[in-house]
Amino acid sequence: MKTPLLSTLTAHRLLKFPFADGLLARACGFALMLFATVPGYGQALPPVAIAPGRPAYLPGEILVQFKANVTDQQLTGAFQQAGLGPIEHARTPAMEDHGLIGLTRAATAMPVETAVRILNNLPGVEFAEPNWVVTPQAESNDPFYTDGWLWGMYGDDLPFPIGPAGTTNPYGTQAEKAWAAGFIGSRDIYVGVIDGGFQLDHPDLAANIWTNPGEIPGNGIDDDGDGYVDDVHGWNAADNNGMVSYIDVVTDTHGTHVAGTIGAVGGNGIGVAGVNWNVTLISGKIFGTNNGGSLFGAVQAVDYMTTLKTRKGLNIVALNNS
Repeated sequence: MKTPLLSTLTAHRLLKFPFADGLLARACGFALMLFATVPGYGQALPPVAIAPGRPAYLPGEILVQFKANVTDQQLTGAFQQAGLGPIEHARTPAMEDHGLIGLTRAATAMPVETAVRILNNLPGVEFAEPNWVVTPQAESNDPFYTDGWLWGMYGDDLPFPIGPAGTTNPYGTQAEKAWAAGFIGSRDIYVGVIDGGFQLDHPDLAANIWTNPGEIPGNGIDDDGDGYVDDVHGWNAADNNGMVSYIDVVTDTHGTHVAGTIGAVGGNGIGVAGVNWNVTLISGKIFGTNNGGSLFGAVQAVDYMTTLKTRKGLNIVALNNS
């Protein structure tokens, strides 16, 4: 979960690791001082910065994982030497379960790659990296893809024909062979989709979208105590809320498309058929209205799925991170 500026890394450490009296006040004051000295941070910034030959990252931002045994001196030194000012700190239930003190998103007054290099050579730092921008993969615009022929589900019809006429393709997944043998999936199988949102009322998806039985929709309360408020159908890590619904055809179609490939209801005479006609799909939304997201959000989406599996016991067998 994201936390405000005053609940910084050191504040979270005090919940689990004992330190000298007054450390929290000193650390928060120090963090505020550093945050105030990051030049131009409150000004408008370009949407991405490009490292030659490498993916894009958010300008002036770094993700830092400090070691569980980091000392006060090491923590202070890291902030000073890399010119850091905290933006937010995430300490998800999954991180707690693994003894991690959380992931810090910080602004730096230095060039990002310089600050990352400095941090990764400090003794109290587990790792540091830019806050990479994550975007959906491109979709094919080939005619036999866009006209709705789901050749990826077809079989090679060996050793004998399977399925309706015209559904033969040697490069298909052979899914229709599994269907013909009676294997059409099970709603006891859960798949997390880390992508854009779902069209929750889609007639080919609605029956297979997970509903959290412990949450009362829209009341602003973490009813089931899993650390996430109103996570009725999943978690929106881009906006830090439970709104995982499809937005519009321009910015948010990819998640629905992927969900349909995995688990659109088959045999109902409409639309398309997914590989699994029966399955339970959970949304981990990381793409917002600009069709992009960040590594920080992606980490939180993965941790959300981990929390559901380890704390709630959901049979999550796979994550799709396309």
